[in-house]
Amino acid sequence: MTYAVNLYFNQEAENYIINIWRQLTALEKGKCLICCNSRPHITLAIYEGIDLEETQKRLKAFARNIHSFHLQFLQIGIFPQPKGAIFLTPNLTDELFKVHRDFHQAFMDYQGQGWDYYKPNAWYPHCTLALETPLEAIPCVLGEILKVFQPMEVCVESIGMASLDPIKYLMELQLKKE
Repeated sequence: MTYAVNLYFNQEAENYIINIWRQLTALEKGKCLICCNSRPHITLAIYEGIDLEETQKRLKAFARNIHSFHLQFLQIGIFPQPKGAIFLTPNLTDELFKVHRDFHQAFMDYQGQGWDYYKPNAWYPHCTLALETPLEAIPCVLGEILKVFQPMEVCVESIGMASLDPIKYLMELQLKKE
């Protein structure tokens, strides 16, 4: 089984991003993120074949020491290959990298089961807007996003864990208030 550990945002930010997803769904140019039960997030790690109960216990202990923090989404990025992903890029704050670094330190013994893209020194934090977008459709999808995109501030309020394919939310832990 594949599991993701994600950071989640305040409700206003989630609603804003879901609204973009709704508009993109109408284009039919890639994966429907609403249809697959996705939720706006930034992924800290994705693991294959870990002990779920043990991981959840450790994530609860980790979350106790994390404070909520603010990020800004000021730009749009693209991973054209192999996933055809278009995403929001957060400003790269010390808090964001500290949470990522501390998480991977706390789960260091999981390193062999983690996806390389999310490991320290290889991670590009992002919040996906479009996925599995054919290369020839990227300009169209990007054009739709640019019609509604406004730079925004979000508050990272919780950390959680989900299983993938299909997405099922397994736990969510509120972070300490700033």
